[in-house]
Parts: sequence; C-alpha cells; structure tokens
Amino acid sequence: MKGLRLTIARQTVSSVLDTLGDDDFFNIIAYNQEIHYVEPCLNGTLVRADRANKDHFRQHLDKLFAKGIGLLGDALTEAFTILSDFNQTGHGSTCSQAIMLVTDGATKMYDSVFEKFNWPDRKVRIFPYLIGRESAFADNLKWMACANKGYFSQISTLADVQENVMRYLHVMSRPKVIDHEHDTVWTEAYVDTLPGLSGDMMTTVAMPVFSTKNETRNQGILLGVAGTDIPLQELMKIIPKHMLGIHGYAFAVTNNGYILTHPDLRPMYQQGKKRRKPNYSSVDLSEVEWEDKDDILRNAMVNRRTGTFSMEVKRTVDKGVRVRPWSVTFSVVSVKRLKIDI
Repeated sequence: MKGLRLTIARQTVSSVLDTLGDDDFFNIIAYNQEIHYVEPCLNGTLVRADRANKDHFRQHLDKLFAKGIGLLGDALTEAFTILSDFNQTGHGSTCSQAIMLVTDGATKMYDSVFEKFNWPDRKVRIFPYLIGRESAFADNLKWMACANKGYFSQISTLADVQENVMRYLHVMSRPKVIDHEHDTVWTEAYVDTLPGLSGDMMTTVAMPVFSTKNETRNQGILLGVAGTDIPLQELMKIIPKHMLGIHGYAFAVTNNGYILTHPDLRPMYQQGKKRRKPNYSSVDLSEVEWEDKDDILRNAMVNRRTGTFSMEVKRTVDKGVRVRPWSVTFSVVSVKRLKIDI
C-alpha cells in the first residue's frame, strides 16, 4: 500500500477516529509479517477516545509506511484477542464491538479465524474498507462483512472517505433504534462562541431520533440527533443553595468523570489568547478532589448513585497558594433526576 492508497488509508483511519467520543475505546494496529502497534506503549489494550488520545495517535499515523507482505490473519487474531481480554477486565464500554479493517486486498476469507473467535454469537462486527479502484478482492471482503454483521465499503479517492466511513454508524445504531432506546448524552464543557454568549461555559444534551413507522421499524433507520445547548450557569441555578452551607460548594461531572464545573477548575489559556486549551474538557474529577484516592466519590457520580457520605479532603485557600484540611459531607445527586425542558 503506497502512494495515494496509503494517503487514503491514513485519512480513513483519521475519519474513523473523528466518529469516536469519550464513551468509546480504541487502538490501531499496523501489520505486515509482524504486528505493529501504532503506539507501542499501548500494545494489547484499548484507550479512551478522548481528544488527547486521538490527536496522539494521528501523529503516529504519518510514520506508517508500506513494507513487506501483510498477514491479515495474524492481525485479525490480535484484534479479537484485544477485545476479548479488555471485556474480561470489566473496564470500558462493551455494548458494541467492531473491527475496522483498512486494506487494499485480502487473498482469502479467513473463515477459520472468525469461527474460532466470533462465531456463532458474532458479537464483534467487521467493517472492511477496501482502498483503491481494484475490485479483485472485493468479494472476500464483502463476505467478511456479511458473515460478521458488518458493512463493506470501497474507497478509491480522498473525496469518498468521509461518506463511506460514516456508513458504519447506521449499522452500529440499528439495535438501539429497533429497541427504541433513547439514550441521553451530555457532552463535555466547552466555550460558547456565539455573539452575546462568548466566553460562557456550555454543555449539550442530545438524544437519537429514529423512524417510528411500523413499515420501517425493523429496519432500524436512524434519522439523526436532536440536542440543545445549556449554559452551565443554568445547571448550577437548579442546585438548592440551602444544601451547601458555609464553605460549601457544588460541582458537576460528565458520565466519564470529566468536570463540567468545579471551583478548583482553573483552565489555562493558550498563549494569552482568549480561548481555553483544547484539553480543557479532559480534566478528571480525581485531579481536583485530591483525597478521593479510591475514586469513591467519582465512581458514585459516574454510576449515577445518590446519597450522602463524609470524607476528609484538602481545600485550597488564598487562590491556590495554601491548602488546609476539611471534613466535608458530599451529597451526590444524579443529573438524570434533573428536569430539563428541551
């Protein structure tokens, strides 16, 4: 895979990364006669698809070059092994699993690999992307997709990348659409750039929109996504002030433990510019609630538990110059219980 085909392959992988969010986990494997992890320090595992990790992997994509013959069977075996090992740990998302195969050909169908790792349950979907105009290997890749509940796409130009990559989302969303699962998603905090609101911190709540017609219900047609932007100040207004008490404070996190708002969150600005760093949304609660070493508070909030408990913490005073111990009581309130009119 050289020249234009290698460029298209890199762009395809990058476009797939664009479709992943903080709820997703991934890794990238390059293969010839051997298996090469794009990031050697993260071999054999999956990492969260946050902005920092995706940007880091994109930098390594430019270092990939064609060399030798690709042993696709070994690469598929490695991919299935990673997914299996990661699921057994109980960490991360296990609701939907997929292998995106970006290749310029497959000499056989590798049914023995699928029989060993994926059949008969077919829990892992296969999405082959055939790079180039040649169609000699298309039948083998189409069979892989159909035999593993995936979707086949052929990409011959850079202009075809975005459209073909996005098709896999419709296939992955079908089970939720058919079951009418209205999952609600809250985004990370971001700075609004609209006139009049510039500089205000915002979050977006969104949910899927699908066809409810009886004749199309079993097809699982995802129509789109509906969402609305909410200023974080409006969320904070909902919190009863009498619950805070003296020296009390309130904060909120996303379902991944990233901070939406917190009094100790002081995002740095980029070289004096009036915009926050891109990784502002990736500040974890454990980075500001220092004494929550066992993630008791963090896990309770991520799992949307409610209740009250006490713990010893250290609070900053004098604008972060000094710290002092506090004995505080935390009341965890699930965002799901808040009524937001959209």
